[in-house]
Amino acid sequence: MQKKIVLLAVVVAVWGALPAHADEEDRTLKGRIKSVSNKAYVKSGRLELTLLPMTSMSLNDAFYQKFGGGLGVAYHFTESLSLGFVGTYSLNLLTSNAGYFGRQEEEIPFAGKRNILLGLDVMWTPLYGKVSLAAEWIMHFDTFITGGVGAVGGWQIGDDFSFGFAGSFGLGVRIFITRMFAIKAELKDYVVFNDTVTFEGQKISDVQHQLLFNLGLCVFFLQGDTEE
Repeated sequence: MQKKIVLLAVVVAVWGALPAHADEEDRTLKGRIKSVSNKAYVKSGRLELTLLPMTSMSLNDAFYQKFGGGLGVAYHFTESLSLGFVGTYSLNLLTSNAGYFGRQEEEIPFAGKRNILLGLDVMWTPLYGKVSLAAEWIMHFDTFITGGVGAVGGWQIGDDFSFGFAGSFGLGVRIFITRMFAIKAELKDYVVFNDTVTFEGQKISDVQHQLLFNLGLCVFFLQGDTEE
């Protein structure tokens, strides 16, 4: 009889310890999930300043490779919708293809020799995500699509200035470092409708594409809307 009582007491003790252990695991799991579930930042109602320190480069120039820098500013009306303006100034470096068209400088076509790019864009951010790295650090990111209007200008041979209006569209990603800072990578295409190209003494108007890759540092200002 005494053995039965001892056995019953052991069973009760073990049974009573199981829920406590389960609660402890549940609390530990919730504690870890909490850091992943909460947003580390809020964009709605905030001002975003993007710095491009010579990290803008062209991808489709046959004659002039561009490297430039600039500045962008955008206001986020909601988490997914914003309006922004960006301007860049680029240096044009001759590529090896330019020598194919002759020894005289004026024989090199102006196509693609553009210094100034301006754009007014609407930005839509449809996707937000986060990745847990080594179960300790959570990387927050979002992807965006842009579309708008712009202008492209540059100096031709003989100091003649050429200016064209453009439509622009692009896509990119932000990787958030803190609530205030993020890294932005963007691929953007300027479709220039009325650009004038000078080649072999002739002026030709044509639709041109100026494809750019921009890598910038984003700085967020203003408190923003309070996240629920």
